[in-house]
Amino acid sequence: MADVTRFIAKAEDAMKKRNYDYAIQMYQEALLVDPANADARRNFRTALIKKYDEHGYPKSLLGGLGGVKTLMLGKDPLKMIEETEKSVVKDPKNLKYNMRVAAALQVLNHHDAAISVLEFMINYCENGKNDVPTLKALANEYIKVKRTKDAQQALSRAQRVAPNDKEIATLAKNIAAQGMLDTVGSVKSSYDLVKNSDQAAELEKKQRMVMTSNDADSLISLEEEKLKQNPLDRRAVRSIGELLAKKKDYNKAYERLREFLNVDPGATEIGDLAAKYKNMYFDHAIKACQAKAISEPDKAEAWRAQEKKFLDARKAFGIEEFGRQVEAAPTDLDKRFAFGQALYDIGRFDEAFKHFQKAVKSPKHAKAVGVLMGRCLIEMGRLELAEQQFTNVAKVLTDDDVEIRKSLQYFTADLHERRGDKKAAHEGFQTLYLDDSEFMDVEKRLDKLRKELGG
Repeated sequence: MADVTRFIAKAEDAMKKRNYDYAIQMYQEALLVDPANADARRNFRTALIKKYDEHGYPKSLLGGLGGVKTLMLGKDPLKMIEETEKSVVKDPKNLKYNMRVAAALQVLNHHDAAISVLEFMINYCENGKNDVPTLKALANEYIKVKRTKDAQQALSRAQRVAPNDKEIATLAKNIAAQGMLDTVGSVKSSYDLVKNSDQAAELEKKQRMVMTSNDADSLISLEEEKLKQNPLDRRAVRSIGELLAKKKDYNKAYERLREFLNVDPGATEIGDLAAKYKNMYFDHAIKACQAKAISEPDKAEAWRAQEKKFLDARKAFGIEEFGRQVEAAPTDLDKRFAFGQALYDIGRFDEAFKHFQKAVKSPKHAKAVGVLMGRCLIEMGRLELAEQQFTNVAKVLTDDDVEIRKSLQYFTADLHERRGDKKAAHEGFQTLYLDDSEFMDVEKRLDKLRKELGG
């Protein structure tokens, strides 16, 4: 393997200094020398994302498509990678370009590098998390490097998106076979063979396209046995939570994981997962009430009252839980963002604003947080500051920020109305209505202003 350490060291130093252009150049140099280097392939893309998140994306994202089409007819995968990466520089979140790089890396048997690109696609590309070809390709690559459990997770997500895909069923069998080979390869006794057969049965149930309630209960019992052997087995308790969630026993999943924290108080990630299941419980209950209100119109008022109880309970839980998470991990900007949202939802705008001021440093949430900061300032009566905040956010939006742009349009129009400029508010809501007539209550707001303006 070629030595690219000096290029990578320079790139990492440049990243620390936020000199992204130089870091990108150094990663490109490293990849020319060692195309199979997975870390360089991954970090090259990370540098691009950080650069564009801070400075904005190029207006033109054509990315040299003509050159890529021509190369598709060639036979040199290395040349294909080199040229396609030039398009990735201009549009790093493009699924098509990244998939071409991953496919060429697969041809070269650079499986770890292919995995680094496919994982990036799932985490950063638009709809990457639900793109079935990407998930199947990633599962295939995981199998080739014997990362069986990771392959199962990727395939499980693909199954949820495309439950009738026949190729997924074939992949599931391959993964089960690989799992058995990995395990049986280390058999040393007849006891191990019996143990492996139990594991095979367990794996078969997990791989079924549709898991029955009895299957889930059986697997939960096996995981509980593991916990008896090792009460600190975090993997086992996570599996129990996941299985209960598949049965839609979200509240039971929450309670079981919280119970584990009494044994292992330091398992903060288990606490976070428990909170996720509790919120899933609230969401499920709220949707059920909404459905009942429609199917049982004579009891609609009672179901709406029940829905409100769940909504209020979810808000109260969010304040308690996200507050706990922020206290446990004060530098975690995702948790800070979630806590700020929970505070905003119950009208504690001053407190929410302070948390958003910290969360806005997150490259992942910066733009959405910027809008929420402006909304807090509106509710706090600081309208001039809110206008300045919205202007700052508008400057960094790109063509990919469709929903954030709509939100910004809506609350800018709301700001105009609060300042008494109904004409500007009407124009703002009208522009948004033409773009998306179902966004929030834009139609209602527009009709109200039209009547007030005498139109």
